Amino acid sequence: MPILHASMETDLRLANILSQEIALLIADRTSIRTTGALQYYGSVNGQGSDTVAVRLAGLDGYDAMAVTAAEDTDVAVTSLTDSSASIAVARYSLRRDLGDLAECTGQGGGDITVQRLAASAVGESEKCFMGLVATAIASFAGTPAGSSGVDASVDDFFSAISTLELANNSGPYYMLIHPRQLADLQTSVRAEAGALQFMVAGADDPILKIKGSGYAGSFLGVDVYTSSQVTSSGGDKYGAMWAQGALGWADANPVIGFGDTVRPAGAPVVVELQRDSSRAVTEVVSS
Repeated sequence: MPILHASMETDLRLANILSQEIALLIADRTSIRTTGALQYYGSVNGQGSDTVAVRLAGLDGYDAMAVTAAEDTDVAVTSLTDSSASIAVARYSLRRDLGDLAECTGQGGGDITVQRLAASAVGESEKCFMGLVATAIASFAGTPAGSSGVDASVDDFFSAISTLELANNSGPYYMLIHPRQLADLQTSVRAEAGALQFMVAGADDPILKIKGSGYAGSFLGVDVYTSSQVTSSGGDKYGAMWAQGALGWADANPVIGFGDTVRPAGAPVVVELQRDSSRAVTEVVSS
């Protein structure tokens, strides 16, 4: 009788062999936190409050000088226009538990380990951040460009730019839209004639190039980003365009005086490792 793989599979061979590496599931890993599209207003650590008040003052051309009747005319006082915007810092977190048996039967660095879960916290925090940005830009609905139920178009793009310019917003401009809106915009660009005419392959038109999720290119001087975190309502996607300085954020770094912690460089996240001996589990808590 021949010795076949099928006959040995029960006791001497594996039904399948796991790859040494773990491939990532498809997900939107876009983040515009460090692109310049958002203003960072610092940490609230040691400031006595969990809220940052951004001071807004009418200076550097907000008011104009006026002619005086004569050289020795007393000049009237012009009041300073001022305002403020508040950014409240809150905790966002995620916890994963890894059992000892699950870890010790793993295949080394390419498997699910405590270290891999800690590293994953960076992407998870960035996704949380993008969700907050998407929620914030949805509030721009008071100055809409385009119409409900209609595909995003070049006309909508121009409408958004003109809305900002008429309100005296100075550039640079940024835009965050849903991938569906980007696809519609690309289709609209291809249908344009004249200066925005669709060029043959090889033409350097960034908005028509596929660059994956995240930075889609620059169109009419506006840096365009995409994210599936952009909110929806009734089938409409609430993407937005804004001028630099319109959106800002602040953070806080947890002060942890004991225990094992990991602070990934360049990310506003702290990972704390907590041991539950009675369950033989290591808890990986990201904040």
